[in-house]
Amino acid sequence: MPQQRVPAELRHLPLPSTPSDDYNQRELVRKGSSAVTAAEDSCEEPKRPGEPVPEGRRFRVPLSTFRHEVPTELQELYVDVAAGQALIPNLKMGIGSLVVHRWDAAYAADGWMLFGADLTLDLGHPFGSMFYRNDADGRVLRVGVKWHPPVQQLEFPALHPSKPELTSDCTAEEVAAVVLDARSRIGTLVAVNAQIGSFVATEESENAILDASGLGLERLSEDDPRLAGDA
Repeated sequence: MPQQRVPAELRHLPLPSTPSDDYNQRELVRKGSSAVTAAEDSCEEPKRPGEPVPEGRRFRVPLSTFRHEVPTELQELYVDVAAGQALIPNLKMGIGSLVVHRWDAAYAADGWMLFGADLTLDLGHPFGSMFYRNDADGRVLRVGVKWHPPVQQLEFPALHPSKPELTSDCTAEEVAAVVLDARSRIGTLVAVNAQIGSFVATEESENAILDASGLGLERLSEDDPRLAGDA
């Protein structure tokens, strides 16, 4: 059975005893930007299951969410969520929580506010609409989100709020700013979903994912000599 793998975002400060064989201690000591530590007094938890934890907080990871046996000497586990990150708790696999990068508000469209969205994942591809309102005059711009198979990319057409046609009351500069805003949010959504999928995957399922993606190549270890040349 594959050993539990913990992403680089989490770092365990080891306690005196030796962990269980089912627990991959070497992965736990990988350096990362956040730290999972032994029990401390400060702790912030989400009010509702699945609620993202705000940045700059400390969150206790329930040991009951571990996929494998919990080391007997490990009593409590905490994670620090730094600026620009969020913690996704209550995952059903792994150690139950994962630190991810938040959407960067630097990409927000100046003078426009996202006030609604109707989005779903269609076979893994984001699909739907995002609704923006202009702060000055109340104009509404709908940005479509769809996967375009012929060119294999996501497209973000700027649309009329309620009709299946392109917008006609926004300048090219306004459209570009709002579309960039939408792209940045959807890009974050895709990245977070992919990160969670990679986090909970076993080695077997990772291989299946790569094969399904047309990337079923031979996987080499980091110390494979072929990586040093042009193999």
